[in-house]
Amino acid sequence: MATRIAIFGPGGIGGYHLEHLHRRDVEIVAACDVNDGHLDAARHRYPHAVVTKDWDTVFGTHPEIVVVCTPNKWHRDIVLRAFQAGAHVVCEKPMAMNLAEAREMEAARQAAGKLGYINFSYRNNIAFRFARELVRNGELGKVRRVNTVYLQSFLGAPSNLFSWRNDVEIAGFGALGDLGVHMIDGVRFITGLEFERVVGTKQTLMPTKKDSEGNDRAVTTDTNAAWLGQLSGGPIATMETTQVAPGYGNFFRIEISGDLGTIAVVSDKDRELHMTVGESLSRYETWSTDIAVHAVPTGFASKQKADGPALLIDAIHGGETDYPTFADGVAAQAVLEGIGESIRTGAWADLV
Repeated sequence: MATRIAIFGPGGIGGYHLEHLHRRDVEIVAACDVNDGHLDAARHRYPHAVVTKDWDTVFGTHPEIVVVCTPNKWHRDIVLRAFQAGAHVVCEKPMAMNLAEAREMEAARQAAGKLGYINFSYRNNIAFRFARELVRNGELGKVRRVNTVYLQSFLGAPSNLFSWRNDVEIAGFGALGDLGVHMIDGVRFITGLEFERVVGTKQTLMPTKKDSEGNDRAVTTDTNAAWLGQLSGGPIATMETTQVAPGYGNFFRIEISGDLGTIAVVSDKDRELHMTVGESLSRYETWSTDIAVHAVPTGFASKQKADGPALLIDAIHGGETDYPTFADGVAAQAVLEGIGESIRTGAWADLV
């Protein structure tokens, strides 16, 4: 029997969620948006679904899973309503506008006895998953350092118009939340380590953008952010993100060094990684840098069930799945909160 799906925000990233969910037997029963164009497109694509701007109408269709792809400001309210209605939830990242909201959402999930999925999509990257296996199996030895960058250019381009992502009252964050949250989760996912304290800074280097009517609108979100994080066990993670670096489309790189080697993965190279690992290779000092590129073993890649939000359906039916949970969303939100505290105080912020 098909799983009944309702989606809030079917345009944009919502298409990604629906594509992945359709890897299982699903029925789209409702789509909700404030954008008439998105609603028209949903009516055309899902002629049997209820397409509406009204939340009550959506929940009247009795969905089993509610997908939340709205701007961040509305995540909390929709998620709480979904759990009250007895639905499981797939929610975009960042999970919420702040840590208090994220904790409230996880508490509501637990009280309802339902499942929650946060879209940390890079967990589906095959190279990221293989890097995790290398680290977890001890082949890198003890982790000594982490360096992570996530660089984009779109916000700096004049052709890119003002959107809700540029308004802190709706988005809550700029690059720090939109990209930085992936960086935080990526480090946690691959290393298995937690952030214990952070110190950071942020800037807004694109003060205004033109809207669709040609008017200048103030950009109130950060465009650049950087922070240090001390991870459990002691290693330092250096983290940088920007949305205004010309030449970068969607460049997300994580590099990890242990006492037995170094590995690096890049988001758009999902079947390869840079790697120099092993006791013999790490025994000798090196005077030229040559970290070789290795293909992810095909036997590993073929065994990965990297189906994104569709994994929640498997979990609902009792399957063994490995997906980003609401608890992971709360953990990432706590790091964002710590970075914000550090920016306000100019000092390190403890997370534990």
